[in-house]
Amino acid sequence: MSFTQLRAVFTRGDEEEPPAYECLSCGACFRVQRQVCSECGGYSIERTDWD
Repeated sequence: MSFTQLRAVFTRGDEEEPPAYECLSCGACFRVQRQVCSECGGYSIERTDWD
């Protein structure tokens, strides 16, 4: 498998993976856990599967 083919596989996987964390204040979504929301500065960032 070529580098281009591998990159296409990993890129598709990233695009299909839903964000794992959401700011409860403004609704911004993130794939990694954050302490402070980069959109609104809020501190209420929770996993989306804990709803």
